[in-house]
Amino acid sequence: MKYIKKCPLFLLILSSGLLFTIIAIREKDGIYSEQEYDPVKAPILSVMFTAMNDGIYPWELLDTGSKEDISMMPEGGEELAELSGESKPDLPVAGLLPLPETSKAPEPTKEPQKTPEPTKTPEPTATPEPEVLPLERLEPLRETTYDEYINHVSADIYGDAGVIRAAQYEFITVDESYFDDALFIGDSRVVGLHEYTDLSEHADFYCETALTIHKVLGQEFKGKGTVEEALAQKDYGKIYIMVGINELGTGTTEDFIKKYAEVVDRLCELEPDAKIFIQGTMKVTEEKSSNDAIFNNANIDARNNAIATLADNYRIFYVDVNEVVCDENGNLNADYTYDQIHLLGMYNELCKQYLMEHGA
Repeated sequence: MKYIKKCPLFLLILSSGLLFTIIAIREKDGIYSEQEYDPVKAPILSVMFTAMNDGIYPWELLDTGSKEDISMMPEGGEELAELSGESKPDLPVAGLLPLPETSKAPEPTKEPQKTPEPTKTPEPTATPEPEVLPLERLEPLRETTYDEYINHVSADIYGDAGVIRAAQYEFITVDESYFDDALFIGDSRVVGLHEYTDLSEHADFYCETALTIHKVLGQEFKGKGTVEEALAQKDYGKIYIMVGINELGTGTTEDFIKKYAEVVDRLCELEPDAKIFIQGTMKVTEEKSSNDAIFNNANIDARNNAIATLADNYRIFYVDVNEVVCDENGNLNADYTYDQIHLLGMYNELCKQYLMEHGA
């Protein structure tokens, strides 16, 4: 004890060396596991000093547990350990659990390929029917001459342009019921149609022997009144008119067509929804025509050509029964008449059939 008291420094060095030796032995596989050590060349104590030279000090033994915990944290654990005042979560020890598979970027969802729809051929657009417009009335080619007037010649001042144009309309075939809302106006030729056919069972007839275009609207028909009164009392869908034979020799073609146009326009005014059928004046036989200066087919043709120009093929139509009652020379068939002007009763049926084939 005496020597000990006299040599405290030696004792301190000895005890320190012993302590450091114990530490080196204990931590040779711990904090000094990475230090190179050769027991032949150096004592075990040298391990601690070489470690201190590398920055590993003995007092780090006190923080070994903490360093071990941090070393076993996954990457980023140091930041978690530095959070002050927060409890550190229990993290899995590296190497003890299988590392998660590297997450793969999800493959893009493939949309199912759509089968391209077949190209649709556009349906053909229905071509609208061209709008039907009424034809304009034709102007006369010339005026009646003085010689024609004093000789009772009906001047052909229009030619056949109106007849040709009117014939371009496509007529239809109808049955007898077509005439249920029809009104027939006319002279003795229409009287024959009324008396010798069954059209009177369907249509109304305002006809009178010797009727002229000048009397059509004001004539008092037996027990029926006037045409204007008839139109005021009943709605008609068709109006047929045939006059002209009794006007021959009176006035000029201009006078005749002027009055005829006035009558037609008045009928259109009184019955705005009705179709107007202008009927050509029926001709006479060749014998009659050749021997009469007034009642002949030349005069009838001239005036028929005039009234045909009133047809607009829209609401006003021109029809001519001469197509079925005349012979190959354009004269009234002599076999069809008893007086060279009027039809025998049975041949009025030809006129009826013609009208049924010329509905509008």
